[in-house]
Amino acid sequence: MKAVVLAAGEGKRLNPLTQLRPKPLLPVAGIPLILRTAQALSSIGVEEIVVVTSPTGNQVMDALRGLKDVKVRRAIQESPRGTAHALLAAKSFIQGEERFILVYGDLFFDREMLRGLVTHVSRKFDGGVLAVQQEEAKRFGVIIEEDGVLRRIIEKPEALEGPALINSGVYVLPGETVEVAEGLQPSIRGEYELTDALTRLVERGRRIAAYKHPRGYWLDVGTPANYLEANLLALRELSRQPAPSAATGAIEGSYIAERVRLGRRVTVRSSALMEEAEVGENSILESVVLLENAVVEPGSRLFYTILAEGGKAGRGCSLRGVREKPVVISPGSTAPPYSTAGPGAVF
Repeated sequence: MKAVVLAAGEGKRLNPLTQLRPKPLLPVAGIPLILRTAQALSSIGVEEIVVVTSPTGNQVMDALRGLKDVKVRRAIQESPRGTAHALLAAKSFIQGEERFILVYGDLFFDREMLRGLVTHVSRKFDGGVLAVQQEEAKRFGVIIEEDGVLRRIIEKPEALEGPALINSGVYVLPGETVEVAEGLQPSIRGEYELTDALTRLVERGRRIAAYKHPRGYWLDVGTPANYLEANLLALRELSRQPAPSAATGAIEGSYIAERVRLGRRVTVRSSALMEEAEVGENSILESVVLLENAVVEPGSRLFYTILAEGGKAGRGCSLRGVREKPVVISPGSTAPPYSTAGPGAVF
């Protein structure tokens, strides 16, 4: 089975973390999102992937070089006109296939969910969508199903309050989805929606599963808070690392890249530190992400904070975000020495 990964989005809600890179390239515990998705696809036997990018998506393809056991190609979506329009950019790649997998490129998910969906569809369905329970469901496409069979998907229903099953952006689709997508009209948002194509397939009598995996994690990495949460989830999969030296305070449940510089008496808990990051002496980091070349100067206290590449927390900073509203330091920006900031602050 072939797979299509949609990675042409601009990542506006992730700003300022996407000022210098596309959102599929944000690293989660050191591995870019797009690479994690490709590895998940390879793990279930996919041998060919086409990645749909914008015309400026060269960086995305660079991140996939060196993948073993899977061939990666590129298709270009010339302008952002919706998910069905993005699928049509890959038409020549999937034409003639009985089924194919499609995954949005900004997701962080348990690969066993993908495996479960593929197995479930192969038994008695023409296609399927991974359905995930969400507490605040109105930001997503809400799934209407009956006995595990899709009836329709309602895009971002404003009137909905509370939890519901939502469209995760992970699909197994019949080959005729391409033909259906070609006949779509723009939605009220002015885009060609893949969810409209699924509704058309259901109207044609195709059995599309709404598959609910019994366990596992799934995140739409669309906001800084979700990006931080993805890193915290990934850290649970890692074994605890010992402190690099007796002079260093404590490193617990964290990812520390090889070329990270740590000062003396540093404490790092549940944090992800990417290449060339630096932490000054007597600092405490808890639930923090440092992107490449980020600097935490000595004596700082950071909690639920993200430093984008080249960002700096000045000496003696006290930055205290919360899980739902982290503090964010933009690329190349500085939180001044001895500054304080609370939930949701952006420097």
